[in-house]
Order: sequence, then structure tokens, then C-alpha cells
Amino acid sequence: MGRFVLWGAAVAAVIGFGLFAPAQRAEAVGLCDCCETSLTASCGKVCAVISLAPGMCPAIVDYEGTGATVPGANPLNGMSLRDMALGDPRPGQLEEFREFLEAGRRQAIASYNASLRKLKRHKITPADFDKADALYKEALVNYYHGIRAYLNRVGRKSD
Repeated sequence: MGRFVLWGAAVAAVIGFGLFAPAQRAEAVGLCDCCETSLTASCGKVCAVISLAPGMCPAIVDYEGTGATVPGANPLNGMSLRDMALGDPRPGQLEEFREFLEAGRRQAIASYNASLRKLKRHKITPADFDKADALYKEALVNYYHGIRAYLNRVGRKSD
């Protein structure tokens, strides 16, 4: 009986590690807004090689760092991804970007659902829920802009 427990624990550890590893890879992708005055070191490297047209501030994907992402905050909030620049990623980096977008979408849905539960239990005010709803909608719009750019890059036109 002891061997089966040990074997089960080993299988669970391997499966758990397999599910945890992609989430770590997706965290290595970030978004940068090169029009900001104070850039992180990672964004500074990405923005140094891009020439921007006056008046244009597209979001730029940082494949090597975390960009301007604040820990705990949804990376799909805070800047528009409508005119984003994907740069010249390798296929693996492009897949990590897709996983990054999916993780941000899932985070937005979970946050919205938590706020909805809190509203139903009268733990937050309708005004607080409206703020959470606006963040949710912004994240989903940015998710669709990012996925559109991803699909256009891989050759599956989305428009």
C-alpha cells in the first residue's frame, strides 16, 4: 500500500509540475508603453530599437522581460493594445505571448466573478462593482486586440 501512495505522489508531482511550467513561461512576457517618461530597464531595451511616429503610442511586446507589468495587476489593463507592435518574435515567443494573453483574460474573468459574488453578498458597493466591470471590459477588449495581432502574425487573418 505504501508503494502506491508514493507512486501516486510522484505522478501528482510530475503532473503538477507540467501544469505549472507553462504559467512560469508566460510570466516572462510583458507589455511596454514607450511614450511613458519612466521606463523599466526591460522596456528601455525594447523601446530603444523602435522608432515611433509622432503622436503614436502603440503597446510593444517585451518577450525577454515583464515589461511595465505591476505584480498582481492584470497586464491587459492600463494601456490600449489596439495598435500593438509584436516585433520580430521566434515561434516559441509568439506562443508565450498567446499564453500571456490567455492568462490575462482568465485573470479578468476571475476578478469579475469575485466582484459579482461580493456585490451579491453586499460586501462591495455598486460603485465598486462598476469599477471592476470597467476593468473587466477593458481587459477583454485588449485581449481581443492582442489575439487579432497574434492571428495576423501567424497567418490566420482575423479581420
